[in-house]
Order: sequence, then structure tokens, then C-alpha cells
Amino acid sequence: MLYIKLFLAFVKIGLLGFGGGLAIIQLIYDSIQQFAAITPSLFAEIVAIAQVTPGPVAINTATYIGFVSGGISGAAVATAGVALPSFVIISMVSRAMEKFKDSRIVKGALSGIRPAAAGLIGAAFLTVSKPVIISDAHLGANFHQLLAMMPPAWDLISLVLAVVTVILIGPVKKDPIKILLIMAVVGAILGA
Repeated sequence: MLYIKLFLAFVKIGLLGFGGGLAIIQLIYDSIQQFAAITPSLFAEIVAIAQVTPGPVAINTATYIGFVSGGISGAAVATAGVALPSFVIISMVSRAMEKFKDSRIVKGALSGIRPAAAGLIGAAFLTVSKPVIISDAHLGANFHQLLAMMPPAWDLISLVLAVVTVILIGPVKKDPIKILLIMAVVGAILGA
């Protein structure tokens, strides 16, 4: 029964996951609560690991949640569930795209999906960033104590690392993998 529930939950995620892996983070978090009591902090770590491992974030997250919930079989079921809808839909869309590429309805639907996908990415940002920036475990805890002006739960160093990462990957166009590795080293140094 667990495997059927896992499969159906991740099929739903795969079907409704417009906008890619980051856009469906909130949907994944909401959907997995029935299988595993994963805190926002642990989920932020899962997403971080999914980002730095090869493959799409949705597949990596599904595999991890499936494994936590049902072992290797659960990982396989969850991964298949999240991937199957995309495979089926893309197979059908690729055949129909040429026929309907000039349709005003199709163009309108795609125009409506784009801002919704941006909103989903914003929701994912809120879900993942809150436990990273507002937590009890601070990077450079000694440094943080010097900054009495910050609210006690805020981790200024994590906030700075997040902003620097956005700037380096966004406007500066640095390689995301290199930036993640550099930030991992900074975190290892400051978190030790």
C-alpha cells in the first residue's frame, strides 16, 4: 500500500510540476508529509543535496524521499512515479506541437503557465530559505554573537552566502557547480 501511495503522490508531482525541479519544491514538500515527517530544515538539506548530485532535482528528491519511506523499492517507485508523467506528456506533445504551434489557445496557456512557474519558484525559495537563514545552528556562531543588531535567530553568514551565490550565478554568470563547491568549503570552514 505504501508503494502505491508513493507512486501516486509522485505521479501527481510529475503531472503538476510545471516549471522544472525548483518550481515544484513546494509541491514535493507538501506531498511527502504523508510518507515521512520531514522538517523544513531536513527538507532544505535534501534539496541542497539534490542540487549538487547529478540529475534533475525532482528525480533526486523523489529518489531520496522514496528511499527514506520505503527503502530501495520505495526509491524506485517514487523515481518512476515522478518521471513517468513527463515521459508520456513529452512523447504526446512532441507529436502534436507541430500541428498546434500557431494555436492562440496553446500560446495563451503557455503564457499563463510562465508566471505561475515563477510563483512556484518563489514558494520554493520561501520553503528552502527560511530554515537556512533563520535557525538555531549558525555558521560562524562566534562571529554571529558579535552582531547584536541582528535578530537572534537570523544567521547572517548564511544570508550573505545565499546573496553572494545569487549574484555570482545570476548576473555574474559563474558556474553553479563551482560556486556550490566553494560555498561548501566556506561552510565547512565556518561551521567547524
